[in-house]
Amino acid sequence: MEEKAIILSDAKKDQKYYAVHCKCGHVKPNRYVEIVFAVMARNGKEAARKARGFARVKHNKKSAIIDCYEITREEYEAIIRDNENDPYLKCKNIQEQRSIDGFESRIIKEPEKEVPKKTKQERKDFIKYKLKKQKLFIEDLNLSMSMMV
Repeated sequence: MEEKAIILSDAKKDQKYYAVHCKCGHVKPNRYVEIVFAVMARNGKEAARKARGFARVKHNKKSAIIDCYEITREEYEAIIRDNENDPYLKCKNIQEQRSIDGFESRIIKEPEKEVPKKTKQERKDFIKYKLKKQKLFIEDLNLSMSMMV
């Protein structure tokens, strides 16, 4: 039993404290709420990976982790206390979320990607390609159905 306790305490020794700024979702499309999570990990990469797995963090976004840096134990405990008192992290449904005072001011809009619009001719060419592909698929399907009969 003592040996197990020694191993666990050795594992804790190489742990450091990190503050991880994350984009949290469930607010509106293309918007997020920035939350700072306190994480204990060996390095920043591991801390970011752990934070990405937390509830409400946008898991599928590459840019879900805004920043990650090492902090002291006191800062770590302060962040945990702040998160325990954050009503956004406690709410269970959208109605509770909407009832939070000043919540709309915390919502940040995602920057829009600069995607060049297709020209009219490019759009026509794409539609022509899709229709041709669909026609070939139907012909192939009819041919295989006639072979079965």
